[in-house]
Amino acid sequence: MNRGDFNLFANMYTVLVGHTGLGKGRGINPAVGLLRESGVANVMSDKLTIQYILEKISDRGQAAAQMTLNTSVGGKLSFALDSSCFISAPELEDLLTTSDAMPPLKELWESKKGTFEYGTRGKGLVKIADPCPTLLAGCTPSQISFLFPTRSVGGGFVRRCNFVYEADEKCKIAWPPERTVSDPIRDALVNDLRHISQLQGSFAFDPVAKKIFTDYYNSTNTDEFADEATASYETSRPYHALKLAMALTVARSDKLVINFLDMQHSINMINRCTEDLKRVFRSVGDSDMAIVMDKVIRYIEMREKRGLFTTRQELMGALYRDVGSNQNLDLILASLEAGHVIRVQQRSGITVYRIVKTQPTGGSVTIQ
Repeated sequence: MNRGDFNLFANMYTVLVGHTGLGKGRGINPAVGLLRESGVANVMSDKLTIQYILEKISDRGQAAAQMTLNTSVGGKLSFALDSSCFISAPELEDLLTTSDAMPPLKELWESKKGTFEYGTRGKGLVKIADPCPTLLAGCTPSQISFLFPTRSVGGGFVRRCNFVYEADEKCKIAWPPERTVSDPIRDALVNDLRHISQLQGSFAFDPVAKKIFTDYYNSTNTDEFADEATASYETSRPYHALKLAMALTVARSDKLVINFLDMQHSINMINRCTEDLKRVFRSVGDSDMAIVMDKVIRYIEMREKRGLFTTRQELMGALYRDVGSNQNLDLILASLEAGHVIRVQQRSGITVYRIVKTQPTGGSVTIQ
């Protein structure tokens, strides 16, 4: 998509956030399986270092792969260089902790025209022509504070990611259907991916979609007093919406024209990610008690979803290992109440704690 002085591509960084066993891998792995089967994406594993991934999509790495292919088929084949890749990281921790992946991924997200240069100690200078990576990852809320310390939350990598948060399973399937050798739906999806990979050209807008995006773009404002993750992500929200709209459009039609339905749907989904950030990064902070505060909030939320109230005694009984002392719990509860995160109520003479419900972020569009 032409944006005046640069082109915007549909590559996205998406991180599914949920506690262990919620099903992040069961959402990621089938999608990656379809990509692998279709053969239209250069799929990279999170078990690889970022240095290895960069070398594989560099001109040197692709030349080596082409030489291997020519040798195996016994003839001379020629392919255009393709520096796009799909990084599958069901465990984001493996990718980010085995190598310093954030800086190069931050730069590659923009898919700038030209050559990206990256120096490695062992391999020397790596040159990548027109890089275009996509990332689909998963992590737990407890890993967030470890993977993204306070100093990195306001950095470029976080604002380039869409963090999709879920606290509970939407459904339980004790006996999922077995995969058969011949699956018409799966075969149709694979063929559709192969067809989509042949589409070329720039995206355009229908008039209504263009007006919707214009209003959304103009309504995007950075609040310097917002939490750091939200303030950083706010600057990228319109571009995330455009990237997602492109993906939804090619999933629906061969016409590279974004209609108002896909534009509205994209905006609503990105606004939800904005709201998710408040929950994803609330365990990150300069206070030593930030992680424990997040656990207190999540415990009260969990109880409310079950229709139960939360007392101080119940909090201490569940989180005594984390809280440590009565004084610490008093300090946490007082801070959360002063910050209008929780409120105190009296129920039958017993003090209980409730979550203060916040209003959705502005700028969302409702599909009628």
